[in-house]
Amino acid sequence: MTSTASIWTEIAAWVEAIGAIAAVIGSGWVAANESRAARGREERTAAAALAREEDKILATKTAALNLAILASTQIHALHDLLVDQAWRGRVTRVSASRALLATERMLTSFPIQSLTHATAMVEFSSFPAALATAAEIYANLETAVRAAKEADRGAMFDSSNEQMARLDQTTTRKLAALAAALGLDLAELSRATHIAQ
Repeated sequence: MTSTASIWTEIAAWVEAIGAIAAVIGSGWVAANESRAARGREERTAAAALAREEDKILATKTAALNLAILASTQIHALHDLLVDQAWRGRVTRVSASRALLATERMLTSFPIQSLTHATAMVEFSSFPAALATAAEIYANLETAVRAAKEADRGAMFDSSNEQMARLDQTTTRKLAALAAALGLDLAELSRATHIAQ
């Protein structure tokens, strides 16, 4: 009986040892699975945070470019208006600066430092000045035409129209330069805007 008891005791000890080894291995697998799951959650959280940051940067760049497009469009429209007024030989009674004031405020209140790149900031900063210059050209013409004799008005319109044409062309070039500095495709953005409309 002793030999049978000792065999059973030995078998029980082996079963207990195997069970302990299995428990250690099992808990190691569980801990490894938990560690992999935690690492996976951390990686997904980091990837989501990075994606949100990239979306935020893209939204900021797009907002800056949209404001610049708005300014450029208003300058172009003002140039067209000036050509039309020159053709008619008169100037409108409402000063152009009032129409541009809201856009100028949006441009000057835009957090330019959020563009992060110096080239993009420099290109963007030219748009408030361009709007102010366009309004000034128009307002100066309006004042000069009202004070001038009929015979002198044609030369005033021609001079102001030349100034506005140069400003319009410069602004269009600056818009392309800003888009390039921001790494955005102006043509693609324009197509997307037309599709949305």
